[in-house]
Amino acid sequence: MHIGTARTALFNWLAARSSKGKLILRIEDTDKRRSKKEYEESIIKDLKWLGIEWDKLYRQSNRLEVYKKHAYKLLEEGLAYRCFCTQQRLEKLKEEQYLKGELSKYDNRCRNLNKEEIEKNLSSGKDFVIRFKSERENEIAFNDLIRDEIKIDPNVFGDFIILKSDSTPSYNFAVVVDDVDMNISHVLRGEDHITNTARQILLFEAFGWGKPKFAHLSMILGRDGSKLSKRHGSTTISQFRDMGYMNTAIGNYLSLLSWSPNGEEIFRIDEILDKFSLKDVSKSPAIFDMDKLRWVNGNHIRNTDDDQIYDLSIPFILNKEIINKKEFENKGTRNKLKRAISAYKKNFKTLKEVPDYIKGLFEPEIRNYEEKAIEILNIESSFKVISLFLQKLERIEDKNSITEEESKHLINILKEELKKEKIKGKYLYMPIRVSITGETHGPELPKIIEILGIGNCIKRVKQTLSLMD
Repeated sequence: MHIGTARTALFNWLAARSSKGKLILRIEDTDKRRSKKEYEESIIKDLKWLGIEWDKLYRQSNRLEVYKKHAYKLLEEGLAYRCFCTQQRLEKLKEEQYLKGELSKYDNRCRNLNKEEIEKNLSSGKDFVIRFKSERENEIAFNDLIRDEIKIDPNVFGDFIILKSDSTPSYNFAVVVDDVDMNISHVLRGEDHITNTARQILLFEAFGWGKPKFAHLSMILGRDGSKLSKRHGSTTISQFRDMGYMNTAIGNYLSLLSWSPNGEEIFRIDEILDKFSLKDVSKSPAIFDMDKLRWVNGNHIRNTDDDQIYDLSIPFILNKEIINKKEFENKGTRNKLKRAISAYKKNFKTLKEVPDYIKGLFEPEIRNYEEKAIEILNIESSFKVISLFLQKLERIEDKNSITEEESKHLINILKEELKKEKIKGKYLYMPIRVSITGETHGPELPKIIEILGIGNCIKRVKQTLSLMD
């Protein structure tokens, strides 16, 4: 399931639920080449992950006889006909029309075959499709719930296939039969289906059936205004999940593509049901912006309970081997992980970033000192600050644990003692931070000291001092 399909599914869900209606999930699996069980399972998994639930599920492959019956009804009434043209002929016709600069459509060659010709083709076992007679002369007009009135010239398409040679229905035919059988009131889909809607209206009229209301969502474009592609960040929903995006954030961001609830930008989709209305959906193209998605995702991470972020982060942590599975079984290690994730939580844009932020706290020593950290260590007063910090650490009797409050108290003692030396501000805090992390930025120092513990802090401070000698 790609971004465009997911956005369409979400807007259908919003429209149905906001109006107390029912949502139908219809698996269009009549194309045997393109339909596999794992594709269906993937789609259902992605929808459930996004929080989109449905009331009924149908598979078109279970309704083949229904489509066949209705196709032959049109055939018997003279509203459709058998077409015996080979694929080779159709491809040649398409090529000739392209070279002439003409619209590509069927030339109606088989529309007027006489009874004898038809019987001869049938008796010789020739394959055939059933085509609908598109005989409309005036414009096909309908009121779109997003775009107002739309008019389509029927000459843009010819007689189109409703039943293929293997007796499976075409998309346009199957959905019309389904919409009536399933009492569909509203159909929401992408604007690339507008011409298909015109074809379907002809079928509704041919059967004498009432048609549902239609709404066509705008296309999703890249930041440069071109068609969305992988270079813009377009990918499947499952890939976004693997990249560390939260389902709440994806749902939030997709809902903002062509719609905005009074300027709000951060919300859960179930929080906006009473605000959603199709009349507020824009017909202008939606712009897919990976930076904006990352920003939305970062907000959702910050707004989510620490325990939940911890649970969601574990697969990424184990995959990066910050700790191994055996270490993970240790309760103390898990508690340290929780504290580390909580400390860095406001920095995460995706869950996949979690290991990169916290890994330094789980290494036996400082692997690398930032360039700016080296600059801090070269300040004349830094050696005195770090040496005094080490003295205070070594005087602590209980080396096994230290609380955040105790860490604050330790730093305050240092602050008071160094005040007489006029060492304060960044000249106090930066050397301490660099001495235990090798970095100049990060969570509050007391949190870091608590997470590392006294023993690790002493080891790292000694490492830093040896570097300064």
